[in-house]
Amino acid sequence: MRPEDHILFACTRQDFTDEHKQAVLEISRKYSLSWEVIFSKAEQHGVAPLVYINLCQGEGLGLNIPESIVNRYRLFAMRNTVRKELRVQRTLQALEYFNAQSIDVMLIKGGALDILVYDHAMLITSNDIDLILKRRREELSPDQIQQIMSDMHQSGIEYDFFSHHDVTINGALPVDFERIWREATRIDYRGQQVWIMSPEDMLISVCINSCRKRYFRLKSLLDIAETLRKMDAIRWGLVVEKSRQYDCQNIVYTALLVCQQTLGCRLPPDALQQLGVNRLRAGIINGIVKLLIRYSSLPMAPISGMSLLGKQMHFSLVLPYASYRFYQIRHKLLEEIF
Repeated sequence: MRPEDHILFACTRQDFTDEHKQAVLEISRKYSLSWEVIFSKAEQHGVAPLVYINLCQGEGLGLNIPESIVNRYRLFAMRNTVRKELRVQRTLQALEYFNAQSIDVMLIKGGALDILVYDHAMLITSNDIDLILKRRREELSPDQIQQIMSDMHQSGIEYDFFSHHDVTINGALPVDFERIWREATRIDYRGQQVWIMSPEDMLISVCINSCRKRYFRLKSLLDIAETLRKMDAIRWGLVVEKSRQYDCQNIVYTALLVCQQTLGCRLPPDALQQLGVNRLRAGIINGIVKLLIRYSSLPMAPISGMSLLGKQMHFSLVLPYASYRFYQIRHKLLEEIF
């Protein structure tokens, strides 16, 4: 990968230690860096404010970041702070709305991570607000569903009934939401009741989301690393058991491997081996990850003119398919065709 990518790996973390500062310094001394590329990738990968804050800690290292780039970081960080506060307000309004109707709600993905693992949520960018309603669609009348759709229209809220399509990758994974709800915890969030996944399901879900982002999106990798670092209650044996039950052990293995090889997440001894991934598949996945890290680059804009079934092509697309079971590949292909 380019030296700019390694700068991003070093700076994409909440615990920016002297060791990471030294790594940034060594890379900056060894190579002529494009700070424009670093900023653009940090922005596209959802970590620009965090990278900016960490680079500020290294001001005494003589990095010589152009003032124009520094100003762009500052402006982006300020805008993201405003966007995050608006997200919080929209989330609270949605929770109040559903709580008033006695519909339990689970907050997942970025919204849950902002509460549970990020010290300063404004340092990380997020897109949609994702909720799961503890009601199956068939449990509500057509009028109730229509009313929810009308009230949530243009709210910036993405919701599903009882399960969530991002966690199942649009039905490709047999994720047991009965169990997820049974083992979830209800918390008070700024005066509103909301459910959150168990630590184990939280980790599995961020690994699945990393697969959806082709494993090398920095925000997704950071979600994994910080979930592992901040959630001490994770029981690894339960992660292994649930990964197998949800038939996503290959995906969890790949996501954790990429995170370990890039951001350096800490895993229990023999954690990856415990997932029980077939030795041949594990070898293929390891080989692709090594090739991507050594010879590829964190993708920025899609490659113009190269697409297959509507998907913009990049070599990183090989990795998700290497981690799918055959029936999951078939499901994905049929989904793209139809």
